[in-house]
Amino acid sequence: MLSKNPEINYPKVFLILATLFFMWGLITVINISLMNEIIALFHLSFTEFTVLNVALYASYFIASYPTGFIVQSIGFRKSMIMGAVIAAIGCFLFYPATEQHSYRLLLVSLMVMGIGFTFLQISANPYIALLGIRGKGAAKLTFIQAFNSLGTVIAPLLAYGLIHFLVQVDPEAIHNFTPAEIIEHKKTIIQVPYLFFGTIWLLLSILLFLSELPKINILDKEPLNKRTPDGRRFIWQYPQVRYAFVSLFLYVGAEVYIASYLEIRAASLMPYYWGLAMLGRFMGSGFLYLNTSPRKLMQVSGLGAVVLLLIYMFVNRSHIFIGAEAGIDPALYLLVIVGFFNSILWPTVFTMGIDGMGRHTIQASAFIVAAIIGGAIIPYTIFYLDLSLWLTILILAAAYICVAWFGLKGSRYEKENNFY
Repeated sequence: MLSKNPEINYPKVFLILATLFFMWGLITVINISLMNEIIALFHLSFTEFTVLNVALYASYFIASYPTGFIVQSIGFRKSMIMGAVIAAIGCFLFYPATEQHSYRLLLVSLMVMGIGFTFLQISANPYIALLGIRGKGAAKLTFIQAFNSLGTVIAPLLAYGLIHFLVQVDPEAIHNFTPAEIIEHKKTIIQVPYLFFGTIWLLLSILLFLSELPKINILDKEPLNKRTPDGRRFIWQYPQVRYAFVSLFLYVGAEVYIASYLEIRAASLMPYYWGLAMLGRFMGSGFLYLNTSPRKLMQVSGLGAVVLLLIYMFVNRSHIFIGAEAGIDPALYLLVIVGFFNSILWPTVFTMGIDGMGRHTIQASAFIVAAIIGGAIIPYTIFYLDLSLWLTILILAAAYICVAWFGLKGSRYEKENNFY
């Protein structure tokens, strides 16, 4: 898949890719952290606010299929460049959206940003998994994804600290602002970071354009799956791909819901939630590099999350999960720790999902990335239906049980050989 070339500077290549993933995580959580400002500026109802989240995650599902064909046609590097440019455009669109007070344009900006991230997901994830040492895809992707988590850790600090510094407004002076000045202030708080991050995305696209990333040839590689008498016409007919889609749909939905719930109940705990995910990914990449089975890590992580969720259900004092009284309930720390068990799930499920797909790797990647829509559907459903504590926990626990099952059995398939 990748010819050995001593002239390739692998540390430099991984540094460039780590920067991409860092920005990726940063923007994702900035969107969440600035939602209170966006809600106040646009006077959004809860339903309108939820639709914003749906728009971002739905774009993965809508764009994944055509994006897969584009990536297959132009290659990994050009697709990453395109993804960075589209993400930059999405960031820049926040300026006219807030200036014109246009909710529709706000939705468009989020969806454009999501399309850019779709290009990056479909191209960068398999590229990293296939790059360099064969058979260490889960370890490499987990390590790079740790920088994505680093971005999610720093994002709340930027949202609550650096952004206010950038707009150069004394917090005490805000109390004396007129209503018109408050609106302008909120516009600036939203516009400045997205203009800044849009510029960074453009600079990253230029960096990718000037960089010589190693080429990976997968077009002449046949899938390792045992052939069936009738053949396989569709990508979901490969069991590891199909079950990876289901597992990621449920996992991403559970992860996003828990993050949203923590943001509502105790926003100050968010850095710890994402911080534990970052710690887990750095640790997990080390274990995976030392030949720890990614399947076993998936089982341990999935079941560990289930245990924490069940304990939370029994110790939580409120009877209704949604709408519980504000304040930091000590039981919330159990949900924070779930972030640690989340850490290795995305990279391991994704890597095992594209395992052995050969020339169909890009199509498999696109199909699996479409599962990110779970981050819109599951939280929206739970919030909209205002489900009870018991039912919500059971849904989340079922999601993690499915991931553990994927590690135990769903990722296995009949094949000629197995890298893992």
